[in-house]
Amino acid sequence: MNLGSNDLTSDLTSDLTLRDLHHHHRKAALRAAAMAMTVAAILVGCAAPQPAADTAASGQARPAPIAPAPAPVAAPAPELSPAQAKAQAQRLALDAVDQLQNGDETAARLTLDKAVALDPTNDLAKKLLDQIKADAQKELGPVFFRYTVQKDDSLSKLAQQYMGDRFRFYILAKYNDMASPNKLSAGQVIKIPGRQPATPPPAVAPPAAAADTPAPAAPEAKPRDDVADLLQKGKDLEARGNLEGAYAAYSEAAKKTPVNPEAVRRRDASRAALLRSLDREGTQAFQRQNLDLAITKWDRILEIDPNNQKAKLERERCLDLKKKMADKFGGTAPK
Repeated sequence: MNLGSNDLTSDLTSDLTLRDLHHHHRKAALRAAAMAMTVAAILVGCAAPQPAADTAASGQARPAPIAPAPAPVAAPAPELSPAQAKAQAQRLALDAVDQLQNGDETAARLTLDKAVALDPTNDLAKKLLDQIKADAQKELGPVFFRYTVQKDDSLSKLAQQYMGDRFRFYILAKYNDMASPNKLSAGQVIKIPGRQPATPPPAVAPPAAAADTPAPAAPEAKPRDDVADLLQKGKDLEARGNLEGAYAAYSEAAKKTPVNPEAVRRRDASRAALLRSLDREGTQAFQRQNLDLAITKWDRILEIDPNNQKAKLERERCLDLKKKMADKFGGTAPK
């Protein structure tokens, strides 16, 4: 009996061991299959193509970036005709006169360079540039006389009177070591190049003619020669841009021979040109608030044309502005 029970127990134990072994192998197979499927899924996912970076969700290609618009190119300045270039050069040269009067040599040099670039033949621009570059002491020489400045004097006036050209004011200022030519004051003593002109001797009366000898008639050729010389002098000054000198010469010629049509015509034409120039200079001086210079220009216009209404109004406007500035900033109001 005991032997049979042991055999049965051994058989049952063997059956259980076999079932456990089969169950273990099946679970191991299932785990291996699951692992294989996972690896396969990962490999498939890695192999799938990625969407292009520049493709939108809708499947359409993203538009290329728009290039910035080119910067606008400035239109070239219109070319001036020869006549316009000459006129512009003359205006620039006159602007440089005001700049030199105020002692601004650097700005004047730039302005004159522009003028010469527009019109290389502009006499005034070249003359002013020559004065800027010149050594005044060498140019005007060591011989000079002392002059005491009077109330209404200016370097332009003195340059016209003693050097024959009012536009020589700047080299005269350099000759006297003056930085600003318009800072001249009454009582100041300056050097005038050259020798002081002698006082003209009094006119000598002609000797009395004999009683029986008639006095000779005055020759007609002399006045005509004087007028011709004055007309030529006026033309020369006008060509050099010296309108004040030209007007004075033509006026003297017309005064000597009022019936001379050329003298009268040139006097009137130079008068009109001088008035236009003074008007422009006065306006420019007022715009820069150089009121003293502007008033000087309007005063000169009224000397030539006492009934010039614009000059009267502009002069009053300058005086009014000068008074307001004196009230605001201090100083003496104009009379």
